[in-house]
Amino acid sequence: MKATAKETVLMENGAFRLTTQRLTQMDGLEAEITKEGNLRISAHGQERTVDIPKKLPKGCAAYHGSIPVLGAMYNLAIKELHDDINPDGHMLAGANWSTVWTRDIAYAVALGAAVAAPEPCRASLDSRVKHGVVMQDTGTGGGWPVSTDRVAWALGVWALFKVTGDRAWLEHCANVLQATLEQDAAVLPPNRILRSGETSFIDWREQSYPDWMTPADIGASYAFGTNVLHYICRQILARMLHLLGRKKEAKPYEEQAAALATAIRDSFWDKGTRQFGIMRLANGYHDERTDSLATALAVLCGLQSKYAQDALTRLPRSPWGTPVFAPYKVSQRDAYHNRAVWPFVEAYVMLAHAELQDTAGAGRSMSHLLRACMAFGTNKENFNAETGEAGGTILNSDRQLWSVSGMLGLFYHGIFGLQYEKENLVIAPCVPKEYRGSHWLTGLRIRNMVVDIHINGFGTEIASAMINGKPGSPVIPLATEGHVQIELELLPNEDDEAPAQPPAAQDDLPEPEWDSPTPEMLRWKPVPGAVSYCVFRNGTALASTADCALPVSSTAPYTEYQVQARNADTFSCLSRPYEVAAPGAVVKLVPFRIGEHAEYPVDHGRAWLDTRPCTAHLDYMDTYLPSGVYTVRVRYCNATASLRDADTCALRELEVDGMPRGIVVLPHNTEAGQWEDYTLTAPVAVPLTEGRHVFSLRYTPRCVNANGSTNQCMVQELIVTRIK
Repeated sequence: MKATAKETVLMENGAFRLTTQRLTQMDGLEAEITKEGNLRISAHGQERTVDIPKKLPKGCAAYHGSIPVLGAMYNLAIKELHDDINPDGHMLAGANWSTVWTRDIAYAVALGAAVAAPEPCRASLDSRVKHGVVMQDTGTGGGWPVSTDRVAWALGVWALFKVTGDRAWLEHCANVLQATLEQDAAVLPPNRILRSGETSFIDWREQSYPDWMTPADIGASYAFGTNVLHYICRQILARMLHLLGRKKEAKPYEEQAAALATAIRDSFWDKGTRQFGIMRLANGYHDERTDSLATALAVLCGLQSKYAQDALTRLPRSPWGTPVFAPYKVSQRDAYHNRAVWPFVEAYVMLAHAELQDTAGAGRSMSHLLRACMAFGTNKENFNAETGEAGGTILNSDRQLWSVSGMLGLFYHGIFGLQYEKENLVIAPCVPKEYRGSHWLTGLRIRNMVVDIHINGFGTEIASAMINGKPGSPVIPLATEGHVQIELELLPNEDDEAPAQPPAAQDDLPEPEWDSPTPEMLRWKPVPGAVSYCVFRNGTALASTADCALPVSSTAPYTEYQVQARNADTFSCLSRPYEVAAPGAVVKLVPFRIGEHAEYPVDHGRAWLDTRPCTAHLDYMDTYLPSGVYTVRVRYCNATASLRDADTCALRELEVDGMPRGIVVLPHNTEAGQWEDYTLTAPVAVPLTEGRHVFSLRYTPRCVNANGSTNQCMVQELIVTRIK
């Protein structure tokens, strides 16, 4: 079944040249697939050889083809996937990790691990369930509910079910997802459709958010990628429930998915740039930076069919691949999420191009994935988008699980186009012109089938199909048992136009800094490289000016101003808000009683809150307020753990006059043990009638956090601000 072909170019740009057998980089690195099928890498005067296994573990599908680099990288990926399985049958996130996380295993299973190692995938997905709900990975401010992307778990369990068909496990997973969404709903304002929380896996706040934003600000913002995941989760859960015959239970999730789809398009699509922005701040400001993973996922789930081609082709790229987001944050020079390519994200971008039958775009991403693995001799976690190097990144690992699975996805869901439609396995190949030739995938185990697939040619259109030696359609019922042999001849399209070159990723501009502003005259310091400045009032564009000052006026009781620097090519994040409050609009309240029986005194306005009855409730002095809409913020400190660790984000119910009015989220706001560092929570909006009002913070059943036990903070004062 082996085939050979003359060495041809797969991709060439100013940074590297990749052929069917070798890689040559402009920095002097060279790599080639030897006659023995191993990978030899030469760089900086040193040479090493990576042994590529010729025999795969029992039960694994095998790939053979006319392009040597594909065969070598497939076998290496299978080896690394099995190296990532520990002795107890669970997956590791990579060579440097002793466990796996929710998002890692979910994305990895969906990309390809479900096909190659179904049982370890099942064990690992199950390990991310605690007390009947999906565990949120640690993230900004102590995890959930500042981080809310744990619903990515649905991607993994659905992908695995399609391979195994285990209905008992499907029912278990459906129940877990229902309980998880119910827990989310308990802290989500009932009138809010979009789900707040940080940007999926981009969970190092300093790498991607404006410098001034705190974990509380991040928790109150709305990320495009996280909302796409919540849409996908509801979409998948509804399908699960239909399959289980629980159609009545499925309907609310279908309705929620439809409402989310509309809200996502309305909130994140930018008609001017024809791209989806990365996030919206709590005040409604639309951040127009791009999120590559979110865009790809939105294409794959059908969320943005009307805009898909525009959004994908306009994603900024580097010579080495598709950066996580763009423009890069100029204040952060080290690569991690910022100014970096993550192979698993590139794999999703590839699959999104394949979904649109864009073979040129898919081929570009395939070549970037192959280039990286050849250069490093392993499927690295990430690498610098400007240099293509993995050394010098903040954190990295060999055989990173989702990178390995992304490489497998190149084969299973890219070249061979394994898809699942209703109760059928559908083969929808995507073979870029540069990758033309013969491709075999043999011994593929799907449910009770063993499938062999042979594809010849290039393109996405099938000229002829033979199923078990007879003309047929590459749509195989999942109930089929036994051996299935599929032969596909693709119909090439030689008239394809040269693909449009995507924009180049670049740095943003520095965030503007205020320069002694007043309520009547805003002033800010000049930003190097800026041509103009856009001034925002309460998240909405107010004016554009080439000056560094702008006269303003407002009759509102409370106003926030922010400035953005711009030029013809790029822009900055928004500046820190400048707050203007009318006289009497802000009232600061101090507590007078802790607990039901006031066992603990209030110390100069400060009070310790945890889950014990004696410190679970905090009451404030009553105060007179005129009618209006108010925001309530708490000045607090949560130093239980550092900004990006642990799962001890604190929660408290805000009560006004004895009635619950919303959940106050009190994330980690400093480093562990720094209990003198105070900041403000995100505001909770409350309409009030004229009169005296009593405010309380209480630990209620809705306040159980991800930790389940440690739920504590120090509070200093309550700030009540009239905004309307």
